[in-house]
Amino acid sequence: MKKLFTCLLILTTLLALSAPAYADIMWEPRSDRFYENHREKCEYNARSYYANGTEGFITLWDAPNGSMVKAQYENGEILWVGYTYQGKWALASRWEDGREITGWTPMADLYLVYDHISFEEEHGGQFRDYHGEFANFSMEPGSYIQLWEYPGAWDEKETLELTTEYLDALRGTEEQASYISKIYTDEHGKTWGYVAYMYGMRNFWICLDIPDCIMTSCFPLVDALIESGELTAPQKPVLPAADYTPYILVAATVAVTGGLLFFFYGRKRKSTR
Repeated sequence: MKKLFTCLLILTTLLALSAPAYADIMWEPRSDRFYENHREKCEYNARSYYANGTEGFITLWDAPNGSMVKAQYENGEILWVGYTYQGKWALASRWEDGREITGWTPMADLYLVYDHISFEEEHGGQFRDYHGEFANFSMEPGSYIQLWEYPGAWDEKETLELTTEYLDALRGTEEQASYISKIYTDEHGKTWGYVAYMYGMRNFWICLDIPDCIMTSCFPLVDALIESGELTAPQKPVLPAADYTPYILVAATVAVTGGLLFFFYGRKRKSTR
């Protein structure tokens, strides 16, 4: 009995190791004191937004209602929001010159970038389960297919070289079902397949009819969003008055210290004489 239990335990462990990791790796900021102190009250977001401040730019602070400016961006710039706090503040980040810039900004100063979640919210009622629509797809390994954030997106998410492994994963084999889970037919009659996860790639669509074809849509980009009034026109960022306070205090401290040193040093020189 003991040997049987041991064998079952080993088998369970091996199956767990062989299962693909579908869960997202939760991003956390490298060093954000406010997040570290309020982690339990922060909600994971993991979506992209346009900067859309009323003054034409946004400011990233060291904390909600903070006092130190981390960075500023003109409207229309895209930032990734990892977490939100109380639904009113966003922990936004950008990669610049090989380093991560992170700070807090009001959610009201951001405009959501349309993504696969937005598309599902709008068209999810038209999705249907995948039943082998891609099983007979024939394409030479080494060809390239386009991965899209959603059907009809303006630009492709990624261009993927189609290896035999990827081809089998999309078509499915006798041993493993296709990674395509949902099907959607657009207004032009083209069939799209949705993949939640495949070998590290997440949340993408492929056009099952012509997977190597570049297509564009009329979905508005930044200029169109500004022209329509959905985004406020960008302006050059201006450093908030509050952020000058530390410099003013330092300058005042230096001036007062210098004055005191001059006063006492002058008196000492007079007394010496």
